[in-house]
Amino acid sequence: MVLLLMSAEDIIFAQNDFFIQYQQEKLMLIDEEGDRILLQLFKDTCETGVKKVITRSNVSPQETQLRKPRFWQENPIVINNSDRVINNTQLKPLYDEDKLYAQIKSVIKDKKNGQKLSRGEKHIWKKSLVPSKIVVALATATSSRFMYVGQEIPLIEWIKRHPDNSITVEDLFRESYILNQGNVYLTIVTIENVLSDATFEENREYTIVNQKLVDLYEQSPNKFGDWYHFFGTMLAGYTGEQAEIIADMYTVYRRISRGKNAEKSTMDADTTGAKIGMKLKNFVDEEIDGKLRTLIKKIIVSLDHVSKVKSIDGI
Repeated sequence: MVLLLMSAEDIIFAQNDFFIQYQQEKLMLIDEEGDRILLQLFKDTCETGVKKVITRSNVSPQETQLRKPRFWQENPIVINNSDRVINNTQLKPLYDEDKLYAQIKSVIKDKKNGQKLSRGEKHIWKKSLVPSKIVVALATATSSRFMYVGQEIPLIEWIKRHPDNSITVEDLFRESYILNQGNVYLTIVTIENVLSDATFEENREYTIVNQKLVDLYEQSPNKFGDWYHFFGTMLAGYTGEQAEIIADMYTVYRRISRGKNAEKSTMDADTTGAKIGMKLKNFVDEEIDGKLRTLIKKIIVSLDHVSKVKSIDGI
């Protein structure tokens, strides 16, 4: 992937100082300036990843990868004295995959939400590049800067009004779905932007947002990673990326670079999110296309009726 990026034409990389501070200020599905900066970050991230695999150690990120979270004021780190038990030797999901998918579908089908369902348009490169912009933003954990939606802060404020360890996947999806007026793509992106923003903070487990979420896995050492990886691969699956392959690649990379310290829960969250994202795409397509087919059939029946009336009247 690094070679693909290095061969792209007319890419001018920004200075580090500007790069670290860069962020979109409104929804921009195409952002030529941001593309240049994101590509530099992706190149550096790939180089760091390769070093981790070769040395099998946690190599420090390059300067361009260091950045303050975008929402650090709205979602600060508040360390508490939690006696949370951690055990990375087991893998016990605290959810049922089929039930969780059914709950997400129920949010979309619930007419009480008052939203008109739409697929949503994806963020894309100004110039056609491989891999997709979505995959690159996810790989660098910078979607909040390069795929900004505009509903992130309202979602954070909603989360903060809840008790600790209370918000479920269904709850979070519903609120974002309402904020984004039924646009499923922006619904998932908004959640991912909020959840992944503090990825490189040392005490990220203690962000206010993370403390409000329920545990996805019993005794997981990486609740923060479980949540943002789950929605990250869900986004990849929903947008038609090879989400399961992405999840598998992450698992291989994690096991090589971290060995026995690789978080089993986060790797499982990747796989589960990918599956749900792909199924969600098919469901949304069927919901929208099915209604369109029904409308077309009604029009055809109506036209046939008019034609028969004209025939009877001898017109």
